[in-house]
Amino acid sequence: MNEIEFAARHEEEWKALAKGVDSRAAGDVREVPRLFRRAVAELAVARDRQYRTSLLDRLHSLVLTAHFALHGARAGTRRGAIAALWHFFVNDFPLEARRQRRYLLAAGVLFFGPFLGMIAALQWFPDFVYYLVSPETVASFEEMYDPSAGRVGVPRGVDTDVAMFGFYIANNVRIDLQCLAGGILFGLGTLAALLGNGLFIGAIAGHLTNVGYVETFWGFVAGHSALELMGAVLSGASGLRIGYALVAPGRASRGAALRAAAVEAAPLLYGAALMTTCAAVIEAFWSSRTGIPFFSKVVFGLFMWAVVLGVLGFGGRCGS
Repeated sequence: MNEIEFAARHEEEWKALAKGVDSRAAGDVREVPRLFRRAVAELAVARDRQYRTSLLDRLHSLVLTAHFALHGARAGTRRGAIAALWHFFVNDFPLEARRQRRYLLAAGVLFFGPFLGMIAALQWFPDFVYYLVSPETVASFEEMYDPSAGRVGVPRGVDTDVAMFGFYIANNVRIDLQCLAGGILFGLGTLAALLGNGLFIGAIAGHLTNVGYVETFWGFVAGHSALELMGAVLSGASGLRIGYALVAPGRASRGAALRAAAVEAAPLLYGAALMTTCAAVIEAFWSSRTGIPFFSKVVFGLFMWAVVLGVLGFGGRCGS
């Protein structure tokens, strides 16, 4: 489909969206959310096909106007900001994640493949952990998850929940930035970050499981694992999107392809940042508590996995 056919096919939808936004004061808003989501998708298609700047500017202006009309009316209030954030997480973000599912699936395989493979391998070859992790690092993790510890998963020198939150979010952000920034190296840095972190985390998890720290380790990671690990995968998907744009820019220059890829990767990165922050909160204020039964932590962790996968798989489907 060429540019003229594309514009003619969607012209009535764009006019209806503009009319719906202008008539919000009269209460005519039923079709605006659906038309807005379609316009966002059509803008992405137009950018991908490198249509004329005039068409891109028109669509971009329409999408921005509709976005602020739908989500920005109460942006100056706390309630409006929370509503907009919630709408993004359960609607806009999963729609964009599914649209870019090939990058998300690739990042998931690159991370979870080594992670799960290493856990399984160390149950048969326990000494292999020392080929990937230094004995000093292994010993420090054993100390952190020792069942006799007052609080598990707590690094030395961190003795308050607030300090733990700062430590955990800094660590999570470091991993996410590795996965994202590596995309600028034609995706090779992202590949290395996903594989490397998958191997390292899998090696630690496999070793602690093998030495019998099942309840302390898995009880600690269960609650926040879905948010933290999927945050890393989403950051990796953003990095792969950027890397692919540099490897195969199509008819555009690499600079233009990079800018377009950054716009498309942004929603995935926003979702990853939200997940990483929530993971750090759970990690600091819930996961380290030894008084909470192991069974309760596992059930909560399974619930969080169901929520995260449910949002990614089904969020935003109503009305689309």
